[in-house]
Amino acid sequence: MESLVAGGPSLFRLKTGMPLLDRVLEGGLPEQAAVLVLNDPENDAATFCQHIIWEGLRSGEACMYYAFDFPPETVRKNMLRFGWDVRPFEESGRFVIVDCYSARLGERGHEKYWLERPFELRSVLESVRVLEKDFRAKGSGKLRVVSDSFSPFIHAVDFLTVTRLATKLVGLAKKGHYLGLGVVHKGVHGIMNELAAKHVSDGVIELLTREEDGKINQHVRISKMMLTNLQKHDFHYTVTERGVEVIEPSGEELLNPPILENVAT
Repeated sequence: MESLVAGGPSLFRLKTGMPLLDRVLEGGLPEQAAVLVLNDPENDAATFCQHIIWEGLRSGEACMYYAFDFPPETVRKNMLRFGWDVRPFEESGRFVIVDCYSARLGERGHEKYWLERPFELRSVLESVRVLEKDFRAKGSGKLRVVSDSFSPFIHAVDFLTVTRLATKLVGLAKKGHYLGLGVVHKGVHGIMNELAAKHVSDGVIELLTREEDGKINQHVRISKMMLTNLQKHDFHYTVTERGVEVIEPSGEELLNPPILENVAT
């Protein structure tokens, strides 16, 4: 069967490491973009974002990972189970994990990089600026930044403050020539807040859950992406020993695309 999507222009695109997704995105995620990853509770947004980070590291790029949901060591262990050993990249200075988790527990972080006040707008923005400047001073070219996730931030402060943060990060992404990915967990912040998050983002990737024939399956939908002609289709994905694999739809699925209904309420 002929492929659903054809390869598009790859200029100023950063590959995700998921071949089908890169083709849908006409070569990858746009540079200088802030992308929202809107995640159903049953889905694994952390592994999805870590796969994109790993692709950046293996492509010679620099990467930052703001760990709000898990301790940094958990991030390392999860990546290692797919064979993604980030320690050499940390030692060379090309990968930084910022510990935003310890402060949630009222503890002092023991990582090289940690935020004492991870829920203060100025603290987060200043750390991004300082680390980006440090990467540039080392001669790093393209840069990827992940915030996993914004949901604890939203619980700690009002959503308006988070929207201000997201708007500032969108501006920094464009000015600093880097790709930003921010995770928000769906169904816990209210539909109006989710719509606001979609509005301020340059792109939206939704990780969705659907019950099919008594099984819970995961799907990815690109519902918005700057500078991209989008395919109007949801793609099934699975997590394998190599990471996230996005699967080409069958001929029957193309003729009769299912109506997406979220399991989560």
